[in-house]
Amino acid sequence: MKYLYKKFVKYIIVTLIFTFSLTSGTETKNAGLAMLLCVVPGGGQFYTERYIPGVIIGSTELILGYYAYKYHKEENYKKRNSMLWWGFFVFGYSLADAYVGAKMYGFDIETDIDKVSIKYTWKW
Repeated sequence: MKYLYKKFVKYIIVTLIFTFSLTSGTETKNAGLAMLLCVVPGGGQFYTERYIPGVIIGSTELILGYYAYKYHKEENYKKRNSMLWWGFFVFGYSLADAYVGAKMYGFDIETDIDKVSIKYTWKW
């Protein structure tokens, strides 16, 4: 278990360094690059600077892959296939989330209330 923990920490560090090198000083994000970085578990989320979903998605993909490999070694193909299907689902979600995150990057949710006004004119 300690070995897996060390490996996971190394994965997070390498992913952060890799994505920070691609994102230095950009105000917009390329959706195609975000989807391409999903080859690395959680890479697209790290690219769009959404670290918590990146860790959750990345660790979920790694755990599902580990169990799929474990069940394959045990020749339990039904469970292996189930893990692979869940892995494909999480991978698809990761792609969609990275794409939307890149398209919505820099979108300011807050609005200045002083700039909002309602105007109604009467015509006689």
